[in-house]
Amino acid sequence: MAVVGIDLGTTNTVVGCVRAGRVTVVADDRGRRLLPSVVSFHPSGDVLVGHPAKERRVVDAKNTIASVKRLLGRAWGSDEIARARQRFAFELKEGPGQGPLVVARGQEYTLPEISAFVLKRARSIAEASLGETVDRAVITVPANFNELQRAATKVAGRVAGLDVMRIINEPTAAALAYGLGRTAKERIAIYDFGGGTFDCTLLDLSGNVFEVLATAGDTFLGGDDLDVAIAERMSEAFLHAHRYDPRSDPQAFERLRVAAELIKIDLSSNERATTKLREVAFGVGGAHLDLDFGMTRDELEMLAAPLVERTFAVCQEALSLARLPVSALDKIILVGGSTRIPLVHRRVEQFFGAPPLDRVNPEEVVAVGAAIQAAALTEVARRRSIPPPPQPGVTRRTYPSLPAVLTSPPLPIVGVRSGPGEDGEDEEEITVTAQVSELIAASRARAPSLPEGTRTNTQKMGQRAPGTTTARMPSASAIPHGPPALPTSTQPLPPVTRPLAPAAPPLPHAGLPIVGSVPDPASTIPTPVAFEDILRSTSQPAQQPQPPQPLQPPQQPEPPPLPPVLVDVTPRALAVETVGGWCDVIVQRNAKIPCERTRAFTTSGDMQTLVRVRVAQGEDPVFAHNTYLGQVELVGLRAAPRGQVTIQVRFEVDESGTLKVFATDLTTGREAHALLQLVGIAGAQGIEAMQARQAALRVS
Repeated sequence: MAVVGIDLGTTNTVVGCVRAGRVTVVADDRGRRLLPSVVSFHPSGDVLVGHPAKERRVVDAKNTIASVKRLLGRAWGSDEIARARQRFAFELKEGPGQGPLVVARGQEYTLPEISAFVLKRARSIAEASLGETVDRAVITVPANFNELQRAATKVAGRVAGLDVMRIINEPTAAALAYGLGRTAKERIAIYDFGGGTFDCTLLDLSGNVFEVLATAGDTFLGGDDLDVAIAERMSEAFLHAHRYDPRSDPQAFERLRVAAELIKIDLSSNERATTKLREVAFGVGGAHLDLDFGMTRDELEMLAAPLVERTFAVCQEALSLARLPVSALDKIILVGGSTRIPLVHRRVEQFFGAPPLDRVNPEEVVAVGAAIQAAALTEVARRRSIPPPPQPGVTRRTYPSLPAVLTSPPLPIVGVRSGPGEDGEDEEEITVTAQVSELIAASRARAPSLPEGTRTNTQKMGQRAPGTTTARMPSASAIPHGPPALPTSTQPLPPVTRPLAPAAPPLPHAGLPIVGSVPDPASTIPTPVAFEDILRSTSQPAQQPQPPQPLQPPQQPEPPPLPPVLVDVTPRALAVETVGGWCDVIVQRNAKIPCERTRAFTTSGDMQTLVRVRVAQGEDPVFAHNTYLGQVELVGLRAAPRGQVTIQVRFEVDESGTLKVFATDLTTGREAHALLQLVGIAGAQGIEAMQARQAALRVS
């Protein structure tokens, strides 16, 4: 079974895969590598996805759904949903848990379910191209996506029948695809301007370490906004010619939006573009009203300038978070289809003071990085669970405990070859430097081990960690007091060498760092790992017997470089609500992940067995001004007088940037049941229902 990397984009979705050490972008049966992220519900009952769905936007906009990525994880009452209801031709309505629903042909669909249709079609294209089942994937998201948006993306993958191995940030995936930092220390900026979102991420690259310094973004800014601006200009021209405003007709305005996108693309390579639209609307007596429209590149740039300038406000925010001047950056990488606009390219060079890199197709580079990560995760998992079979003349030894950190080293690449592909379009061939197996072996041979008994920075269950805050919990919400918990240490342990046997020199132990963190002695737990110690005896001809020779270890080749370590950050602060509607920040913005923080709470009522803790993301001190994520329910607590039950709640942000919550009764040491209920995110039963409905539909 194959594993792939998927860039689930606002406008297009791209699938990448590593085969025989080479990264390829999967194409459909017509050689198209970009799958439009569009779903159309046909009158026949079929569900069309991709190119055929995109064609139906001009004839059946009400039942054709596009650009929903920027709506994922939004609450019904948010400003973004309100703006989308005015802009889109399809119907949106409020669903359970404040989540928006799409209505098409009398049926209601969640936004993750719409994205699942796209992922399901991408999966089938990959299976047809690769000739095998695809059941696992790494899916990318904008770096500034919050917990709700990441959770919704995971739900979409599961509904599509995919095991989502990891959620990885799009800028980080792009950095992996370029494979920079191999020969020198570099500090780079990723300028990611897509169809619906914008991110700016700053990274330090040094050898095998890809460390995110800061990230900032706008999840409602992209090429779609420029399409709307062009369509507005077209509407004004139509109104002037026919005294009819097509903005009053959702179907007519959708036709203009589709034409506007084509004009934008045309003007990226030409100085002028024209279009002729027939039967945009109908006048007196049923006479059809047409539109002949032309635009120059200068006119396009006047419309685009305010949107482009907004991106540099985000870039400046990222630089401020990292406390870096523009001059501290060595390279700038362009990602996303909107970076093909000449104005964007020029302004990026002006702002950063250096020409940006775009040698890898900016619309495919994220999928390439996701594929590299997916291949690494698969290989490491395989090697950890399937030991090699015993061989004649091989002695198997089990060495002392090593860190349980053999997880997901991405494959580095050494270069890109550009040129025309089979379909005549320019494409890039990206070659991996070495097989994953070689990288794993090299890392095992070089990395130090950790002392036995190493634990995470939080105390054992049942003990209160130093500096842990304690508060009484009301029945409706928890009220933490005191200073936030200190951040975890990220200092690696010094190398430790242990003798393997009295007659043999010490052999260095190895472990691959967890993707998402620098090796941390406070976050690793030792586990035994067996290695093959191949000892060959010296054979001699029978006619010249020789005394037995001592076994000698084989010559060790020079190990290849260690694979990259991805060190990402939290895009927003994580906070819980306190008395008076204020915030207690649990995890600061830009904190290194994975990370965990704890808070201790005490009951505020007699015989209290249920507590709810409200959680949000954002930097505003007022809880209501941030993005409300949902609540943590602590259920089944010991019934006791108030103040006698103290629960330690552990908030954990994993390497995918998603939140997990655990709780422990500090008095008994028993784990308490902590249920994280996110706003508008389907549970297991909801996911199963969506899977069953998709299985009953014919998707093509």
